[in-house]
Amino acid sequence: MPTTVDKIRRALEKRDGIAEDEMRVLADSYRTQVQEVNQRLDDAVMLLRKGLRSEAIQRVEMTPNALDAAAELEFPEWDEWNEILQFMGIPLPPKLNQDYVAQINEAIIESLPLDALLRRHRRLAIAKAPLAVRLRTLRQIARVDSANGVWHDDVEKWEKVRLSQIDHELKHALEQEDSRYLYQLNQELTSGNWRVAPSSRLIDQCAFAAEAHVRQSQESELGVLAPQINAAFEDRDESLARTLRSQWQSVRAKYKVSVPGHLESSVAPAMQWLEDLDRQAVMESERQMAMANLESTLESDSPIEAVKKAYDQASRFGEPLPEDLTQRVEELANQPAKQAKRKMILIGAGIAAVVLVGIVGIGMFLASSGKQSVQQESVDQMTRFVEAEQYDAAMDFYNSVLASDPDLARMPQMVAMQATAKKAIEKQAARQELFDKLIAQASNDDPALIDEILLPQLDELAATPGEQARVDDLRQRKAAYRAGEAMRQSDEMIGKVAEFQRQFAELSSRGDSTGNRQAIGQLLSSIVRLPNQFPLASDTARAKQETLRAQVDSTLKRLKDESMVSQQRDAAIDSLLNSRSLEVYSDRLRDFSTQSVSRTGFIEFRTVIDEEDHWLNVERINAWLGDLESKLNNGVTSTEAAALIESAERIQSVASPNPVLQAMPQFTETMKEIVGRRVILDGAFGLIAKHPLSQLVTLPIPDSESPTGTTSHLIYKTFAEQNADRMSRAGSIGVDVVSDPLGGVRNRAFQGPLPKVIDEPNQSIAQVVSQKSKQAIGFDTKWELTFLLQVSEVMKRPELDGVIKEWLIYYLLDAATRGSKELKEMIPLTMRTLVRRSSVREQWHQSRPTDPELNAEVKRVIAAELPIAYRRLANPLSDYETIAAQRLKWVGFLTKSSGGQIEYHLRGGTPEYDGTLYVAAASREGDAETSIFPVGKLQQGHVQLTPNPVHQVPGRPLFLFPN
Repeated sequence: MPTTVDKIRRALEKRDGIAEDEMRVLADSYRTQVQEVNQRLDDAVMLLRKGLRSEAIQRVEMTPNALDAAAELEFPEWDEWNEILQFMGIPLPPKLNQDYVAQINEAIIESLPLDALLRRHRRLAIAKAPLAVRLRTLRQIARVDSANGVWHDDVEKWEKVRLSQIDHELKHALEQEDSRYLYQLNQELTSGNWRVAPSSRLIDQCAFAAEAHVRQSQESELGVLAPQINAAFEDRDESLARTLRSQWQSVRAKYKVSVPGHLESSVAPAMQWLEDLDRQAVMESERQMAMANLESTLESDSPIEAVKKAYDQASRFGEPLPEDLTQRVEELANQPAKQAKRKMILIGAGIAAVVLVGIVGIGMFLASSGKQSVQQESVDQMTRFVEAEQYDAAMDFYNSVLASDPDLARMPQMVAMQATAKKAIEKQAARQELFDKLIAQASNDDPALIDEILLPQLDELAATPGEQARVDDLRQRKAAYRAGEAMRQSDEMIGKVAEFQRQFAELSSRGDSTGNRQAIGQLLSSIVRLPNQFPLASDTARAKQETLRAQVDSTLKRLKDESMVSQQRDAAIDSLLNSRSLEVYSDRLRDFSTQSVSRTGFIEFRTVIDEEDHWLNVERINAWLGDLESKLNNGVTSTEAAALIESAERIQSVASPNPVLQAMPQFTETMKEIVGRRVILDGAFGLIAKHPLSQLVTLPIPDSESPTGTTSHLIYKTFAEQNADRMSRAGSIGVDVVSDPLGGVRNRAFQGPLPKVIDEPNQSIAQVVSQKSKQAIGFDTKWELTFLLQVSEVMKRPELDGVIKEWLIYYLLDAATRGSKELKEMIPLTMRTLVRRSSVREQWHQSRPTDPELNAEVKRVIAAELPIAYRRLANPLSDYETIAAQRLKWVGFLTKSSGGQIEYHLRGGTPEYDGTLYVAAASREGDAETSIFPVGKLQQGHVQLTPNPVHQVPGRPLFLFPN
């Protein structure tokens, strides 16, 4: 994942300009990161100032490494970016504290030499080594890590303890007459490294006791060198003799006591021979320099006086000059002689006179010049010794002159050169003392602890081959140690890298978890510290370490980026899951679309943020379901059914395909059926009300031939009312009896008085017709039940003729089945039976034996079908009520995993009921605004998305509709 600096640089490279909102976010992010790094650097520097260097370095190297983070936050376009921020009015972020970075880097570099010393310090402590050995190591640590005052405090504490030990050890060594140990104690006390000064008493006792060992050791070492020097002298091996002389002088300087006389005298001839060779070498050197000066004077066309002076200097060594130089000088000298030849002839006489005087003067000059020549020779010799830096020879020569010719020795030139030689000898002694002190500090039996920091200074101080040989020996031992140590460290470092490589492979296979990332971070810290642990490792080992470091660092950054992305993604998903409504969900989607989490691709923001209207259409469908549920619960009237048809059509135009309407495929037909019932009801009841039977009553005439003892005749109720008195009289009475299906009558004579008329079928029909208004709501909302109840009431009429009952039942059921397909489908046998018996019902007007019972066949089929229909049609819209009680519930949404797979997220847990999952999107066919597509199923608590992902767009809400 790109870092903040990468994003800044990419933003600066855009050709179409830089968005202020984008740059403000980047500036805030950069500011936060710089503040965090500066805070860690500040903490580390505060530890450095307290002398806690190791703690400071550890603080910086904690994961994530502060120095690495500081390096990542640097980029060359800083100034350009700041100008842009100023132009946009965005507050400038702080700068990295580069001074602190430099201080910490310097501390890390300074800590590198400490590693070997600290390891030895720990080993000595574990081995319980003598305090003297441990104290030397502690002093070296304090010198290397001088900024840490803790070491100096420890050195002083240990020195106090060690001085107390030396006091006891001195007494014991004196009792045992252990001169070697006494010498070692004296060397330890006079090393000059003490912070707590030893007492003078202790130093004097040690020095006195150690002198015997010093003299013994010196005599032993010089006794070995003396025969070797004499042998070299006899063989005239100048090179070997000079080397042995340097060793002789080193031993003398080492012990700083006088050499035994017998040894001094044994090597005196050899030493004198070497001194003579030294003087000869000096004189030859001076002669070569004089000849070079003469040649230079000749070539520079100097005056004849300068040439003569240079010639005299070159001729004073008693050796003939090269012939070419002599010839050149003579030619130069003859030139003025030739020019002055004529003048010399003229003054010849004068010269002859002067010659006599000159002879006298020359005699006197020669008498005095002899002494002056000797003095000048002595001065010249002294000069040559001083110029050749043979100061011991110069002092010996001066002392011999002083003994033989004090006046000559007191000459200013001689005194000045004697002072120069003496000062040089004193300087040499000081140099020798400093050299011995430093080489003692640098030396150590353990080559790891040889202080190579002092070697350059010792190189400058070394004045003899022997001294240089000692310095070179330390350097070679240190180099050999470093070479061996480098090989060992390289092998160990490569082994560590291999071990870390295995750990890295194992950790990489464990996947991305917080614990695993922490383990990889700790592994990276261990890998980064390898160069400090093995400072002498080879380039090959370092290359392997760097390769592994880069791999682990890259993997850790990738895991951190993935973790950060995952955390951002999880936080975004949690926020979306907690949205109270689809409106809030949509608002949050828009917010996330402008944030960095949008780059993870877990939601296709460009697609889904424009689909909010389609989600709201789902809410419109749910609102329609609520309205439908309310109407169904109270019974749907024909008016409501008409309104529902219209609203269903609107919903169909809003969303198609629509799972709600798909679950009710006959909804419109059912509602249309309900709407059409009012016409059916009006027609049926109007026909019944207008039928002649509605005006008729029954006149039961006793009849012995009738099975029931009476014969029923239908007469108009108005006729009966108008002729009630006449019909109650005795005698023959004419009565208008209905004689045809149209209600026509014919007069028939009956013997009076006539029986009382029965108010049927007038009463039953009136009762039925009155139910139209009384049961208006029932017919509207419970069509089938109301009609079946009416049929049941008709069947219970005790005085109504059976045929007329059948006629009335037929008309009621005919109207009911025309208004309900379900009822028609449930009583097919009844309706076929009634239709088949239509001819019987057409004879309703005929007089017949009084019998209120229905036809047996009709009664049987009615008894078989109508009770079942009544039970099943108690709520004929129950399926619709069940569907209307459900909703397209928003249960979650889709996302895309980091691996590119479509995932689902459910709000508030998994629903307890099974159903189909849908998404709402723009319709691709027809005139509808929205299409609701199935994308999966919820079954027994498990979600299964369909294999076809065409509608599974990350970010779309999931709606669940129950099965």
